[in-house]
Amino acid sequence: MAIWMSAMASVLAAWLVAIGAVIVDLNAGLPWRHVFDTCTTTQCALSHGTPGSWLKVGILTLATLVTGGALVGLGRALLHARRRTHRHAEAAHLVGERDQLLGAVILDVPEKVAYAVAGRPSAIVLSRPAIRALTAQQLRVIIAHERAHLAGRHHLVLAVSSVLADRMPRIPLFTKGRTELRRLVEMCADDTATRGRDVRDLLGALLALAGPAPQPRSALSAAATHVQERAKRLVSRPGSRSVRKTRALLLAGTAALLAGPVITTTALCNLLPLGL
Repeated sequence: MAIWMSAMASVLAAWLVAIGAVIVDLNAGLPWRHVFDTCTTTQCALSHGTPGSWLKVGILTLATLVTGGALVGLGRALLHARRRTHRHAEAAHLVGERDQLLGAVILDVPEKVAYAVAGRPSAIVLSRPAIRALTAQQLRVIIAHERAHLAGRHHLVLAVSSVLADRMPRIPLFTKGRTELRRLVEMCADDTATRGRDVRDLLGALLALAGPAPQPRSALSAAATHVQERAKRLVSRPGSRSVRKTRALLLAGTAALLAGPVITTTALCNLLPLGL
């Protein structure tokens, strides 16, 4: 999850830095402006003032509008997703019956549903057919799974990735990242829910709840995403040594991902003054 979010954030940051670099480079007098003169032939001409100041002002205005518009659009989409999620939680509390013992909202619907939805307050939603389909141990582990989603603020991760994928569907990093993050948050909740519990209880619960029941887009449902893959993962847990190795590789990969643009820029700064 961290490396996917880092990749998305680094791309957005790189775009902002690139636009900022263009804006700064259009203003003469800075000692390091020659670094950006090599980006494109047009940028070279603009930096040296060949096309005239009116074109510089036009590109500066366009860059500012594009950046501002993109940020405003993303912000509005996130606020809309937040309002939709909160309205869903409010509706669940109004329509459903609060079970203090389970800490969940019970719905009288024919489908077997179990999911968490963030709000003020948040809600863990269960249907009566889902409760009847689960043993007491399975019910406890499913509730623990949904609580892990809310505690880990997984809805924020999915909201950001979904907004980026919806707004920029032609960029594979964002579309693939949304799918992968939805899978990974479920695995993360699986790990939290099975801590100190029998893995077979979660496996049984996933099989009991798996089915074609519709799940709200804003919800985090235990049995709606990559159930078969998660079941295989729960059965064949890696050893502690393998986990430590994987964590080290992920940390190294994240560091390389974030350091790559910095290293590239530093190399360009060292090479370009030499005429390379």
